[in-house]
Order: sequence, then structure tokens, then C-alpha cells
Amino acid sequence: MDGFLVREAVAGGLARSSLYSGRYAAPFHGVRTAREPEGHLALCRAALLALPDQVILSHRSAAVLHGIPLPRRAEPALVEVSVLEPQRTPRRRGVLAHQLTPTGQRVVTIGGMRAFAPEEVWVQLGTALGPDELTVAGDYVIAGTEPYDGAPPPATRAQLDGALRRHGRHRGVANLRAAAGRIRYGSLSPQETRLRLALQDAGLPEPELNYRVADGDGRVRAMIDLAYPGFGVAIEYLGDHHRATSTAYRADITRRELLVRLGWEVVFVTAADPLPAVAARVRTLLRR
Repeated sequence: MDGFLVREAVAGGLARSSLYSGRYAAPFHGVRTAREPEGHLALCRAALLALPDQVILSHRSAAVLHGIPLPRRAEPALVEVSVLEPQRTPRRRGVLAHQLTPTGQRVVTIGGMRAFAPEEVWVQLGTALGPDELTVAGDYVIAGTEPYDGAPPPATRAQLDGALRRHGRHRGVANLRAAAGRIRYGSLSPQETRLRLALQDAGLPEPELNYRVADGDGRVRAMIDLAYPGFGVAIEYLGDHHRATSTAYRADITRRELLVRLGWEVVFVTAADPLPAVAARVRTLLRR
């Protein structure tokens, strides 16, 4: 049972006393669920039951739906929705509603929930995120997991640029424009994007992302997170999942040994490494 409206349950013959007995969770006024919603998307689903049909999931809530990475400080507590003018914003506890001017925004339906498309959500995040955080989000929007598994990205670069143009001079546009010029296709994680930005901010050349290393017959032998092929320098970001199993740990060692045999200098980076220090290490290798 995903959830239901109290008025519909009563109309269907369910005793009102049962609805107020504590048997069901009440995440929003007039809504009942079998248990407290687990996770933000379950909360969104419950909220949309009680909201008008013209409401569209937006901003940080839509970012969660699309998998757009958000910094921890910006993770949503309230369900964020929007309506398009001249519709009026609904008022409901636990919901943050916005009224937007129609500019041809793209709307999609995922899991039965209407939401603004990823490129529109990126623009909406301009008031909540800083330029580097928007760059992280934008890298994901135009790449997704395609460099790894070939799945189509959430949106194209053209769609992202179009959404920014339609946004005009509204709030957040300075942050969005600052980020737009630094968004690149190819990053597979927020950490990779942050590392790329740190290298560029240190004045180093822009690295190639998820660079494929092939052998003499064209067979791909490895994919490097960030690479300087002209210098033979490879940078690999090791997240926690790399040490979660002995298989992953061994695969990292095997890949490094392969790259060294092929003539690459390999720099491993973890979350504990200060990015300015990493940039200094890379600078030394490039000079060498």
C-alpha cells in the first residue's frame, strides 16, 4: 500500500476511527500510508497524493528523483514542487511550493510522478547551490553513466544550454553561468568533477576524462578517471567501494600494474587527500 487519501478511504467504507487509531502513518494532512515513508522519494509520493494535479515535482526533490548529486547541506527535508503561472501555489505543511513563469520547460513522468526534466532542475538549483556544486550537478546531467555503460545521459548539453537561456536574468543566473562554462562530459562521480576543478584552479592543463587506454590491436585495456595522455600521467579516484571487497581492491592493483607496464605514472586519490596537495603532486609529475 503506497498511500491513500483519507476522504477516499472514508467514501469507500473504511471506518474513520481506523484512520485515526495510529494503525496508519500520517505523513501529510489527509494522507495515510501503511508505514512512515522511507526516503525522500517515498515522502514525495505521499505528498503528491494530496496536492493538485497541476503540481510538478521540482528543485531539490526533482534532483533526488533524477539522481542529480546534491551536497549534504542541500539535501531536501521538505517536498519541493512548482506550479506554472497563473496557477497558485498550494499551501501544505511539509511542502515548499514555487510559482514559475512558463518558458517552455520540459516535464517528464517517472514512477508515476510528474517532474521537471533534468536540465530544468539544474537551472532551478541555481538559487540553492554554488558554482562548483552546480558544475558537479551539470556534469552528471549531461553524462550520467554513459561513459561507463552506454546508457543515455539524463539530458544533452544543448538541452542544458537551452534551459539556461530560457532562465534569463532570474535569481541564481550568475552561479549558473559561472558553472556552465566549466561543465564537461565524461565525469562519472562528483569526486572526479571536484578533482578536475581543483587541477584547473591550480593552473594545470585540463585533464581528459575517463580516457580509454588501448593496446596495439585497438582493444581497450583500461579506463583512466583523469588523464594527461601527452605526459603519461594517470589519476585514479578511489572511493570507498574500491576497498569494500578484496575483488575490487585487487582489480585496482591489477589496473595500476597494467598502466605502469604501458608507461603511465599513476596517482591514486582518496577522499582523505586534500585536493591542493593532489594538484601539487600532479604538477610535479607533469614537470618531470
